[in-house]
Amino acid sequence: MRSRATLAYSLLFFLSGATGLIYQLLWVRVLYQSFGSTIQSITTVVAAYMGGLGLGAWLFGRIADRSPRPAALYGWLEIAIGIFGIISPLVLSLAHSLYLGLGGGSVGLRFGLAALVLLVPTTLMGATLPVLTRAFMGEDRTRLKPSLGRLYGLNTLGAVVGTFLAGFFLIEFVGVRVSLWLTAATNLGIGGLALWLGRDQWLTDPGRQPEEKNNPPRDVIHKLALVLLGVTAFASLLNEIAWTRVLVMVVGGSTYAFTLVLVVFLLGIGLGSLIVARRSGPRADTAASAALAQGLTGVGAAALFVFFGLLPVYIIAVFQIPELGAMARLLLMGVAVGAVVLVPALGMGMTFPLLTDLTARPDAARGTDVGAAYGLNTVGSILGAVLTGFVLVVAWGTQTALRAALVVNGLAALALAWAAARGIAEGSADDRRLRVRVLGAGVLGMLTILAAAAAPGWSTRLIDLGPTIYARTKMDAAQRRAFLEHRGTRQLAFKEGWNATVSVWENETGRSLRVNGKVDASDRGDMGTQVMLGLAPVAARPGATSALVIGFGSGVTARVMSDVPGITRVGIIEIEPAVLAMDTLFRHVNGGVLRRPGVTAIADDARSALQLNPERFDVIMSEPSNPWVAGIATLYTPEFFQIVRSRLAEDGVFCQWIQLYQLPLPIVAGIVRNIKEVFPHVEVWFGESYDLMVIASPRPIAYDPAWVARLVGPNGAIGELAREWLNVDTPDQYFGRRLIGERGVDGLVARARFEHRDDRPRLEFVAARRFLDPGATAAAVFDSLAEIGRVAGDAAPRLLLARTLAERRTDVGVLPYVEMLREAAPDSPEWRVRAASIHLSQGDTAKALSLLSGLTSQGDAKLLSAVISTTRHEAPSRARALALGALAAGADTAQARTVLAVLAVRDSSWAVAAAEVRGALGAARGTFRHPFPAQFLGEVLTSLALDGPPALADSVLAYAVQRRSAAARYHELHGIAALRAGHCEEAAAAFLELLDFAIERKDGPALVQDCWGKSRR
Repeated sequence: MRSRATLAYSLLFFLSGATGLIYQLLWVRVLYQSFGSTIQSITTVVAAYMGGLGLGAWLFGRIADRSPRPAALYGWLEIAIGIFGIISPLVLSLAHSLYLGLGGGSVGLRFGLAALVLLVPTTLMGATLPVLTRAFMGEDRTRLKPSLGRLYGLNTLGAVVGTFLAGFFLIEFVGVRVSLWLTAATNLGIGGLALWLGRDQWLTDPGRQPEEKNNPPRDVIHKLALVLLGVTAFASLLNEIAWTRVLVMVVGGSTYAFTLVLVVFLLGIGLGSLIVARRSGPRADTAASAALAQGLTGVGAAALFVFFGLLPVYIIAVFQIPELGAMARLLLMGVAVGAVVLVPALGMGMTFPLLTDLTARPDAARGTDVGAAYGLNTVGSILGAVLTGFVLVVAWGTQTALRAALVVNGLAALALAWAAARGIAEGSADDRRLRVRVLGAGVLGMLTILAAAAAPGWSTRLIDLGPTIYARTKMDAAQRRAFLEHRGTRQLAFKEGWNATVSVWENETGRSLRVNGKVDASDRGDMGTQVMLGLAPVAARPGATSALVIGFGSGVTARVMSDVPGITRVGIIEIEPAVLAMDTLFRHVNGGVLRRPGVTAIADDARSALQLNPERFDVIMSEPSNPWVAGIATLYTPEFFQIVRSRLAEDGVFCQWIQLYQLPLPIVAGIVRNIKEVFPHVEVWFGESYDLMVIASPRPIAYDPAWVARLVGPNGAIGELAREWLNVDTPDQYFGRRLIGERGVDGLVARARFEHRDDRPRLEFVAARRFLDPGATAAAVFDSLAEIGRVAGDAAPRLLLARTLAERRTDVGVLPYVEMLREAAPDSPEWRVRAASIHLSQGDTAKALSLLSGLTSQGDAKLLSAVISTTRHEAPSRARALALGALAAGADTAQARTVLAVLAVRDSSWAVAAAEVRGALGAARGTFRHPFPAQFLGEVLTSLALDGPPALADSVLAYAVQRRSAAARYHELHGIAALRAGHCEEAAAAFLELLDFAIERKDGPALVQDCWGKSRR
C-alpha cells in the first residue's frame, strides 16, 4: 500500500477506534439499565463484548487472506458497523423486552442476551484490525509488526478520544440515542472513504503465497509467545480492574473518575503499541523486546505499592486549594492516575504487537496470524475480567490479586529473556546486540517478582480515607497527619465485595458504614434521616402492610418499617452483599432486622430487581448513595420512577431520599420534577437539615391523626426512636418536618434547569462537577426550599418549623428561624434559650448569658447558665445551684451531672466527682436527645486519671470505657489510671487498644515495665 493511502487509512482507523469506544460505553450503559450494574451484569456484558471482538478477528483474519481487496473489505465492515449503530436502539429495546419476558435474573441469560445483541457489531469491529493489517502488509512479512503496531496504537489512541468524548460531552449534552446515530454516521463516512481509497488497492495473489509452507516450524519462542498472548492479557485485565478498585477509593467514585482511569490506561496502551511499530527483525530481537515490555509492565505495576502511599497526600493537597474549579481538580487527579497507570500500560501496549510477530509465520504475510493472536489475546482478557470480577478480588483482595499479576509479568519477562538468549553464542554479534535488552528484562523481571513477594502493602486504613470527600477543610501539617492516620478512629471491619469496598469505623462521634471510602450510614450523625426515611412514607399511608427498602445501609430504615403496626412484609434490595454482612455491627440500632420474620433481603441492582419481581408494596423507600457516584443517577430518572410506580399499590406511597450537600437548588428541583412527572401528588420533608424525603403518591396525600399517633408520641410504635433521634414527643411535632407541601412543589419544579432521563442522564455529570466544586452551601439550599414552602403556605407552620430546626441545630444559620420564634412570642423563654445555646456553641458566652438573663424557672435556661458559669470559672456555689435547679426542673441529666462533676473535681471532692460522672455516663444514651456531654466530661475524667485516688480513678475510667468504648481518649486515661492503681496488665491492654485508634504512647512500654517492676518489689 502506498504511503499516502497508508496515512489516510491510519487516520480512518484512528476515527474507528473512537467510534468503537463510544459504542461500547453507550451500549453497555443501555444494557445496564436492563440487567442492572452489579458485577455479574458488568462482567457478562463485557465478556460478551470482548468475545465478539475475538471472534471477528479470528474469523475475518482468514477471510482477509482470501480477499483480493482487504482495504475495500475494511470499508464494508465499517459500513456494516454503522448500519447496526443506526438500528441499535431498536435492538437494545427488543433485548430489554425479551429479558423481562423471560424472567431475567440468571447470569447465563444476561450473557446470552448481551451476546445476542453485541455479537454482530463486535464481530465486525474485531474484524477490522486483521483485515486492515493484511492490507497494510501486502505480501511483505517484515511489515507485520510495524503495520500492526501502528494500527493497534492509532486505534487505541482513537479509543482515548472516544472515551473522552463520551465521558465528558456526548452522554450528558447529546444523549445516548443521538450519540449512537452520530457515531453510526461517522462509521458510514469512514466506510465510504475506505471504499473510495481502496478502489485501486489489490493484492497480486490472495489466498496463496509461493513461499508459504504447510507446516511451519513451532520453536520454543513460538510456543511461548502463544501462551503469553493469553496469559499477559489475563494479567492486564486483572490489573485494570484492580487498579480501578483502588484508585476509585482515592480519587472518588464519580463517572469522571472512571473515565480518567480508562483514558490513561488506553493512552498508555496506544503509545506503547506505536513505540514498537518498526519493521520485524530477527525473532530473538523481538523476543528480547517483548521481555523488556513485560519487565516494564511489571515494574510499573509494582510502583503502585510505592505511589499509593503518596496518592492520598497529593489528593489532599489538590482539595486544599479552594480556588480550583471542577475541571482543574479533574486534570490534577488525572496526573495522579497517570502516575499509577501510564507506565505499566505502555508495557502492555508494546507487548501485543511483539508477541503477535513472534506467533505469526515467519515466511508469509497473513491476516490469519493477526486474527488468531487477537482472538487468543481476547480469550485471556475475558478470563481476566471474569475471574477477577467474580473470584480474585473477593477471595484474595485487591492487593493479593495485584501481586499475582506481578508474578505473571515477572515470569513472562524472564521466560522471554531466556528464550531470546537461548542458543546465542557468548561474545557473538547477536549477543552484543541483545545483551542490554535481555539483561534489562531479566533484572526488571526479578525486581517484579521480588516486589510481588516483598513490597510493603498499603494499610486498609489508608485506602479508606475518602480524601476527595473529607479533606476539604483547611488543615495544617499536624491535622493532615492525623487525617491520613485516621487518628482517634478504629476500623471494625473491611471487606472488598463484588461491587464495592465496604468498611465500618467508629470513634467517639459514633459508628459509620463506608462504601468505597464514603460514609453511607451511621449510628449517630445519620440517624435522624434514617428514622425519617422509614417513618415519613408509612405516616402518609395509614394501614400499610408491606414495604420495600432500596439500600440497606445500617438497617435502621428497614427496622423502622418493620416496627410499624400492621406491616408484615418488608423487602430489602441492596446491591452489595458486603453491606448486608455488616448488619451485625449495627444491631444496637437496627434491632437485628434481617433476622425478623417477614423481612427478606436480596443482593441485586434496584432497577433489575424491581423489573423482575412482580410483587407490589404499599410503601417503597429509595435511599441509594449520592447521585454523583457513578451508576447511582439511574435511580433518579423518570423511567426508574415509572418502574417504582408499577410495583406500588394503587394507594401506595413512595419516598425518595435527596441530599442537599453538593447539590444546588436547580438540581434538587430537577429530581423532584422527575418524581412529579410520574407521581401527581408530591411533598418534601426533611430528616437532618441537609437530607430531604420526597413523598409521592398516585393519590392525594392525607394524614390520619390517629394513625400518626400510633406511630409517634408517648404510645407510638416508633415513639422512642422519634423522641431520641427526631425530638418528636407528640404527633403534632412530627409535622414540623414538612418542608414543602403539594402547592409548594409546583413552585420548586419551576426552578428545575436541567433534564435527566435514561437517554440523557445529565444528573451524574452535573452532580459530579458540583461534588468537585460545590458552590452554594447546603444551608443556603435548605433556606431556599423553606422559603418556597412558606410562600406556598402548605408546609409546616413557621413556628413549628423554626422550633424543629432550633432543637436540632446549633449553627448560626438557624438564627433566622429562632428570630421567627421571637417575633411570634417576644416574651417566651423558648427563643432566648435556643439563641443562647447557639451563641454558646460558637464560644460567645457573653451574648448567651445576656439572652438568659432573668430566666430563673426554665430548666434548660438554668442548665445553660450553669454551663456558662462553669466555663467562665465563676463562683462554684452559683454554678452548683444552677445545675441542681436544672436537674430538679427536668433538664438533661447527663449534662447537669457533668457540671456537678467538674465542679467537684475542681474542689478535689473526688468521691462526689466520681459519683456524678458515673451518673452522667449512665444517663447519657448517645442519642440526639440524650447525648454524651462533651464539654466537661473530658476534663473530669482527665483530672480523675491524673490526680484522683488511684483505685477510684481506675474504677471510674473502666466504667467510662465500658460506656463509650469508641472514645480513644478514655482508653488512654484508663491506662494511666490503671498504672497508678498498680494494675499493670490492665494498663498494657489499654495502651494496646489505643493502637487500633492509630494512637501510640511512646512512653507506654516504659510505663508498663516500670509498673511491673514496682509490683515485684
